[in-house]
Amino acid sequence: MTTIKDIAKEANVSSGTVDRVLHDRGGVSKKTSERIKDILKKKNFKINQIASSLAMKKHLSLATLIPSYDDQNIFWKSPTSGIQKASQEVNANGVEINNFSFDQFDPKNYIETFNKLIDTNPDAVVMTPIFIKETSIIIKLLNEKNIPFIFLNINQKGYNNLCYIGQKSFEGGSLAGQLLNLCTFPDDELLIIQTRKNLDDYRSFSQRGKGISDYFDKNNIKKTIHQIQFDGLKDQVKIGVKINSLLKSNRKIKGIVIPSSRASNIIELIDPDVRSEIKVVGFDTTPSNVSALRKGKITFLISQKSFNQGYKSIITMVNYLIHKVKPDPEIPTPLEIVTKENVEFIEYDMRRYDNKL
Repeated sequence: MTTIKDIAKEANVSSGTVDRVLHDRGGVSKKTSERIKDILKKKNFKINQIASSLAMKKHLSLATLIPSYDDQNIFWKSPTSGIQKASQEVNANGVEINNFSFDQFDPKNYIETFNKLIDTNPDAVVMTPIFIKETSIIIKLLNEKNIPFIFLNINQKGYNNLCYIGQKSFEGGSLAGQLLNLCTFPDDELLIIQTRKNLDDYRSFSQRGKGISDYFDKNNIKKTIHQIQFDGLKDQVKIGVKINSLLKSNRKIKGIVIPSSRASNIIELIDPDVRSEIKVVGFDTTPSNVSALRKGKITFLISQKSFNQGYKSIITMVNYLIHKVKPDPEIPTPLEIVTKENVEFIEYDMRRYDNKL
């Protein structure tokens, strides 16, 4: 593990000088300070120094505002687990994490939950900005109170968030398009199934859809792409009838992309005789998606390391609050192609942590 002495030796300064730069106490020339900061960044020294908050005797309160999860919407368990792991690390060093979860389909509950959050007077906020209009109200209040905030998993443009931590949705869609192109024939047609109607609010789904189309346009590949949108999956009988009707009336559709974590829910609604002829690309390694992948019902999953997103959001914000280390505007998480052959090695950190809970 890199120490202050190691940094001091490489920068050719004393340990005390490094400590002054770490805690922004002044007394160091601009040139020397920049050299030390470059080395600190290169050595990824930030996380190891959270414990120094004890020496500063400074108590910090950080609040999170992300969607809740249940058996039907399990995706958010993964970033929540990452937040919990990071919380255990920083809590022992004087940083308190208060978690607030809201119904991702209910903008009113989103605002109500935020109002409870703001009553705790947090020093900073990590949030998932699902609803555009309501997010504008939230950000206005955060700015009035000078509370820094990070966007997690979903990136809404036009705000002064400290950074965005999550996937690059457009690129994820482009990757999905490429995978389907590799496993279908030139004359085959494709189907995109969206599980949200208001895609302006859920920007990641919208961007994935655009990325899919862009892949074929950019590479001058002529493909007929059909699209269906549903507002959630509550009426599964009606949804199943609509999907199967389209697939049975158009047997040229041989590839399906579900640009959400609900791929396993969707494919269970498709008649088995039709499903067996179709390649399916989904997103996120939820337990039900992984099970479907192992059974061959899903061809590829694209993982965005959502556990790491939750973990990094806490660590990044704490480092900013304690050490004034301003992160890059975007901290993208990897897009991993998951098959039934390599699924055992994906999300290892999350499974290891879950086993300790």
